[in-house]
Amino acid sequence: MFNMSSYAEWQGGVVNRNYQILQSLLKSSEVNRLVAVDFLPFSFKRMVRHWLENIFCKPKYKIIYQDLTTRAQWINEKLIVFSTIDSFLAPKKVVPKLNLILNKLGRQNSIKSKRVVISYFPMFTDYFGQLNQDLNVFEAVDNWLEHPSYRHYKKRLENNYQLIAQKSDLVFTVAEPLVGFFKSLGREKDIYWIPNGVDAEHWQKFDNQVPNDLAKIPHPIIGYLGIIQDRIDTNLLEYLAEKNTDKSLVLVGPTWPEFLKKWRESKEIKKLRRYKNVYFLGRKSYQDAPKYIHQFDVAIIPHKVDKFIQFTHSMKMFDYLACGKPIVTTPASGVEKFSHLLYIAQNYLDFNNKIQKALQEDNSRLKELRIQAARENSWQSRSKKIIRIINEQLV
Repeated sequence: MFNMSSYAEWQGGVVNRNYQILQSLLKSSEVNRLVAVDFLPFSFKRMVRHWLENIFCKPKYKIIYQDLTTRAQWINEKLIVFSTIDSFLAPKKVVPKLNLILNKLGRQNSIKSKRVVISYFPMFTDYFGQLNQDLNVFEAVDNWLEHPSYRHYKKRLENNYQLIAQKSDLVFTVAEPLVGFFKSLGREKDIYWIPNGVDAEHWQKFDNQVPNDLAKIPHPIIGYLGIIQDRIDTNLLEYLAEKNTDKSLVLVGPTWPEFLKKWRESKEIKKLRRYKNVYFLGRKSYQDAPKYIHQFDVAIIPHKVDKFIQFTHSMKMFDYLACGKPIVTTPASGVEKFSHLLYIAQNYLDFNNKIQKALQEDNSRLKELRIQAARENSWQSRSKKIIRIINEQLV
């Protein structure tokens, strides 16, 4: 599995679709072993960070392979993590080193099994036909061509997406419009839309525990949990802060580097900090996150309505639902299927009006309906569908 994050980041509290599917696959009796390939760095800054965090540092687990640029560790009986910076220094070495690890594992494996490559990482495509695989699967999480962080790699991504569309045996997409994107690349079959899911039980924890940094913030709380990055409409947040001086606007999550200029905050963040009813609480771990959502009186998804957002599918929508919270969101792919449980706003005025409506209409019956919707969209059900489709393809 070629990942869009590193295992160390996941252990540090970063949680995304890639992590959730990996965890679900590890729990499946149909998965014999999983080799997780950490995010392959392609910039100097990311390479240095990756080397320090995952290769140079003292190992936490049993080492299978180690050299100056690469480390492979046996995390548990099922999981091996492969980390390398060769993707930046010597890209042609990545696959041979992976084969070295796979061959070693193959000699130790008495169970005859199929080898499946699942990639979440469109920046690397050298694995096709090179890992003795029986099946190539690509999981499209967003459209990286539209992501501002990858605008300098657009030509490379265009070529890679074309190759992925041609050579993958299966394509899974997080958002329905991504099905159309792959069809535009000439891919006509074996494309499946599998939306995000949720671990509802995780979000049911800590519903009565008030975090210290929230204890003195007055209610009602308009809350957002997630990364503060350029997909966030900061002008909308400023509008909400001005219109709701009797409420607290609480932003829980780290500020994305794109919003920091030479280690100083951007103009957008500085403007928001001027409001006395706006609170930045910083990054919280996945384990602690439920404590914060449970203190929200209304949860918001204030994303910009642009081309990037149409290729996404909100995980936080399900997280909010699992906590039973009323949700106000801008229009985005997939939210219309939950329009009976969400408040979908068309403009700033409508967003603010629907916050007031959400607060007024909230009740225990609606809370239970939201929680039930989350339970019906579990990561376990998503991974079972993925495994079933893979097995059908392998026959």
